[in-house]
Amino acid sequence: MRKIIRKARKEDASQIAELFMMAWPVEEILESNGVSFNQLHASITCIAAREDTVYSYENTLVAEIDGQVVGAMCAYDGADYTRLKQPIVDTLGENSGFANLKETEAGEFYLDSVGVLPDYRGQGIATLLFEAQCERAASSGHKVAGLIVDVDKPKAEALYARLGFRYIDDKDFFGHTMKHMVRIL
Repeated sequence: MRKIIRKARKEDASQIAELFMMAWPVEEILESNGVSFNQLHASITCIAAREDTVYSYENTLVAEIDGQVVGAMCAYDGADYTRLKQPIVDTLGENSGFANLKETEAGEFYLDSVGVLPDYRGQGIATLLFEAQCERAASSGHKVAGLIVDVDKPKAEALYARLGFRYIDDKDFFGHTMKHMVRIL
């Protein structure tokens, strides 16, 4: 089994959408939007295929095993967050919950969403994606990488701590308390 981390391509958009949705509170998003899972997936696929969004393939690295995309992570300069979020709000609507989010800000390279297919979890794929995005951040001159993790996900928080992230404060994300963690690059 050969693991490859590579820059995502536009044709990966559907897989990117599926993987990112694994990291989100999908039930809350579906309820606030009044759409089905398939409709949300189609919208996120279109968003991932664009160049100017948070979840764009341009901001995403994927993990590939034997030619299959099994994991993905998007990351970007926090200074660009408001601009990159707007196409999502335009697509999903002001009531989608995305309009009021403030996950990151200038001075932070933000590791936004990561997802790994269930059959491939526990194989170090998320770790490879985190390390690759942190390398990408450092090589572009960023000094800090940040992320948020749900307080109800201690295993994810423990992974992030092992990767060198430390807690700094709390943030609200779709009504969930999230821990904001950073790593000095």
